[in-house]
Amino acid sequence: MIDVYNVGKQIALLRRERGYTGETLAERLHVSPQAVSKWENAKCLPETAVLPDLAKALNCSIDSLLCPRELFILEAIYTDGQTHLPVTQFLNDRVYDNSLNIYVNEPFIGASLDSDRLKVLTVKFQTGKGTFFSYALQNDPFVLGQEKGKASQEFPASQKESCFANNRPLQIIGAYYGNGKEYASVMQKMEHYEYFKWDKIPVNHETFPSATACNDTEYLTLIYLNSDGIHTVSCPESETLYYGNRRTQFFLHDYTKCALKNVMKLSWEKGMECPWAGALYAALRYMGEPYSYHQIMGMSGACYRTCFVDVWDYSCTDALVAYDYATPLFKNLGYSFHMACRLEKRERKAERLAIMKDIQNGKPVLASNLRIAPEWGLITGYTDNGSRLLCRTYFDQEVFDDLEREDCPNPQDRRTVFEDNQGYLFNDCWPFLILHFDEKKETPSPPEALTASLETLIASFCAKESRGYTQGEEAYHAWIKALSLESDFCLTDNPKAVLRRLGVNDNLLLCLADARRAAAAYLRESISLLPVKKQAALEKIAANCQTISDLVFAFRKKLSRSQACAVSYHIRAFGVSTPQLRQEQIRLLTKALELDTQSCRLAQQILERV
Repeated sequence: MIDVYNVGKQIALLRRERGYTGETLAERLHVSPQAVSKWENAKCLPETAVLPDLAKALNCSIDSLLCPRELFILEAIYTDGQTHLPVTQFLNDRVYDNSLNIYVNEPFIGASLDSDRLKVLTVKFQTGKGTFFSYALQNDPFVLGQEKGKASQEFPASQKESCFANNRPLQIIGAYYGNGKEYASVMQKMEHYEYFKWDKIPVNHETFPSATACNDTEYLTLIYLNSDGIHTVSCPESETLYYGNRRTQFFLHDYTKCALKNVMKLSWEKGMECPWAGALYAALRYMGEPYSYHQIMGMSGACYRTCFVDVWDYSCTDALVAYDYATPLFKNLGYSFHMACRLEKRERKAERLAIMKDIQNGKPVLASNLRIAPEWGLITGYTDNGSRLLCRTYFDQEVFDDLEREDCPNPQDRRTVFEDNQGYLFNDCWPFLILHFDEKKETPSPPEALTASLETLIASFCAKESRGYTQGEEAYHAWIKALSLESDFCLTDNPKAVLRRLGVNDNLLLCLADARRAAAAYLRESISLLPVKKQAALEKIAANCQTISDLVFAFRKKLSRSQACAVSYHIRAFGVSTPQLRQEQIRLLTKALELDTQSCRLAQQILERV
């Protein structure tokens, strides 16, 4: 009889292992996210028609979904440290009575690696006790699930995850010097070298003395764990193995290309509508920093931002176009930083080297204008000695949607992105703003960060025009005035210009609603940092921000429905629909200005010394 609970548990486990969210798995299977949730919560079983596609997406058999065993191989790789062959299904097919007992040799596995390096089988597997890692060398026995005569050492994933919290160094679990013909363990030597925290390991006969009779090339083969799982790397003699990504990975000396692994994707309409703060959140998350998006917005002060330029330019949605929110943020994060701004071509070589160094050290680099348009994103790697950059931007999703289709129009592009480029796209052009994380310093206390945030609220609300961009109170007045100009919204005169203004207006509304929502979240979680007598004022500021966010989100939804309907029937319908909507928006912005003015006064009261 099929156990619905165990089936749901297995689907959830494999979904997470394959890197899917419930929504992305649902999209691939053409079902609703609610259907996936019901499977995983044991409300029902997947329909029979869905099972083949579900098994394919989760890289398993239908039997292993419907009748999950206690011992299940999540991932198995046969590798020489250079070439990696997946043998997951092969091992799962040889699990009997919840145990696995094989010899690791190529004729049996049916996988061949044409090299003289030492071959290794690495395995991630699940039992009733949890998730574990293990490995075995060529021609050795590999045994799982047997209490007696166990030949393989197991490393619990739970211990591994706690070990690497806060970006602690990798853990070497196997070290061998030699080749496929003859090798010996050098684990003791690696433990000795680890003590000195070397940045690189020279692979030669001084650090790793070779066998007396060996006349062939020898290799240092390391098996190690990090936050991504179990890995094997092989470095030939006379070359160098480097630590990278804050000592969480090994790299060979060849730095012609390097990519960080598993930097989160960026996308619009996901609750992070400020690309600068969203890119920072992705970078900090990768670097192991515990900050949320709304905390980044709050500590920078960008959550109080209002900016407008009367030519209706999309650039006014850029967080740093008129006010410096970077300095207070990085101070509150405890980092120093530097920016490269609009570099001349003669300066690019040095900047490429700086970008490459940061990537090698495991630090994503923020940049504007990487793909499609001048919005903030992340440089996540490089190829060809830095002449091409890999990136994450808010414009990537359409490309990923095409690449993930079963009938992908360009299969070679899919292989290039997902295999060669670690799942990143190439940049389209040289960025004109580049922001680097420098040294980590002492982090201010949360109350100090809150004080700085409120100071930025006041300063940005009262800020004067900068580079043609109005800010704070002046921005509200300029925005309201621009909406009042009937001639600017007459479709018969210049329909393209009108549609551009409507597009910019929509982006401005989205940014305003997102910013005040982040402000409300940050301030509410900070209330307890203040003396009791000042908490009510901060709570009121948070309530004001939430009110603005709710009103703007509701209006924008109404506006988009009206405009979408108008475009679908006839462009001239805008001429009827927009005057009333613009008047409603003017009233909304007037209310938002009133609330922000009150919040500014309350912030001044909070900052006054008693």
